[in-house]
Amino acid sequence: MVTLRFEALSVSNLHEFLDYFDYVAFSETNQQWDGCYCQFYLNTPDRIKEIQASPETRPAVNRSDACTRVEAGKMQGDLAFNETEMVGWLLAGESLLFPGVPEADEKLARMLCFVIHPTHRGEGVATAMLSHAVGDLRIRGFAAVEAAPYATVPNFEGNYRGTVSMFEKAGFEHVADMGDFGLLMRLEF
Repeated sequence: MVTLRFEALSVSNLHEFLDYFDYVAFSETNQQWDGCYCQFYLNTPDRIKEIQASPETRPAVNRSDACTRVEAGKMQGDLAFNETEMVGWLLAGESLLFPGVPEADEKLARMLCFVIHPTHRGEGVATAMLSHAVGDLRIRGFAAVEAAPYATVPNFEGNYRGTVSMFEKAGFEHVADMGDFGLLMRLEF
C-alpha cells in the first residue's frame, strides 16, 4: 500500500483543494466532470437543476459553493498527499450533508466521491484513503458509514465512488441494490 499523508478539508488547505480541481483532477480524463468541485451530492435536487440549466457558469458556481461550504463547515472530506503533491480527494462526512440521499442520520457517515490524480491511479491511493477515512469516521463517533459504488462500470472513471471489491475488503456489507444509484454498502462500527 502506498504511504500517504492525509489532511481533513478545511479553510487552511482550501487553496490546495481548489488548485487540484482547477488544474489536476480532470485535466487528462473525464473532462465532462471538470468544474464539479465535488458539489453534486451536496446540492439539493432543485439546486442541481438550477446549476445544470446554465452549463457555462457551472464551474464558477460549483467553485464558489465549495468555498462557501468549506468556510461554513458544510463540506467534509480528506485530501491525500504523496510527500508535497496532492494525489487524491475523498468526499466523506456526515450523511446530513448529502440532501439528495435519503435516510440521513447524525450517527451515519457517507463517502461518495474518490478523485484520484490521473498519474497516480492504480497505486492504491483510493484504498489508502478509504482506510484512513474509516478510521477517522470511527474516531469522530459515527455508528456506521455507507458507500454506493456501482456494480458495473463501462470505464475506469466510473469507479469514482470506489469499487465494490475495495469496500468488501474493508469489511463493508451489501445492504441494497439501488438500481442506477449503485449498491448500498455499509460498515457498522
